[in-house]
Amino acid sequence: YMDDSFSFELANRRLYYAPYQCYFPAKQTRLLQLWDDIGLPHDKPKQLFGSPLTVIGFDVDPNCMSATLPTHKKDELVAHLRTFAGKGYRWSLREFQQLAGWCEWSFNVFPLLKPGLSAIYEKISEKTQPFARLHVNNAIIRELLWMADHIEHSSGLLFYKSLDFDPKSD
Repeated sequence: YMDDSFSFELANRRLYYAPYQCYFPAKQTRLLQLWDDIGLPHDKPKQLFGSPLTVIGFDVDPNCMSATLPTHKKDELVAHLRTFAGKGYRWSLREFQQLAGWCEWSFNVFPLLKPGLSAIYEKISEKTQPFARLHVNNAIIRELLWMADHIEHSSGLLFYKSLDFDPKSD
């Protein structure tokens, strides 16, 4: 079973794929033809290509060698972090866990922000009642606002430190 397959192709290398009546990157077209030959079913809506591509909710741009959250998702996460960090607020354990899960997912493209959940994990450790209301303390407020500020101003994850490799200077 294969759910996703990723590859690369030069933009000008396209082949016509008759069953879908459109052009695809050459390697993708050949893969579709192989699947046809062996009787493996596939659907046109799943045959994505281009730049950027959305992969598990992240915008992946192979040309820029980067990955980030789509702007609307980034804005939504930043707004939620700021709302959650409200002084005097109380949230349920389940809401704390949901926020932590959302942040953990975002760490795929913002890995240096992982320390921003330390106070939350300390707060929810050993808690078991999902609807118990927990206070947002100053440490949590500080860390969530720190994460919100960094996410808001970050362009995401670059896959390589330098796009131009020069062995004399690197």
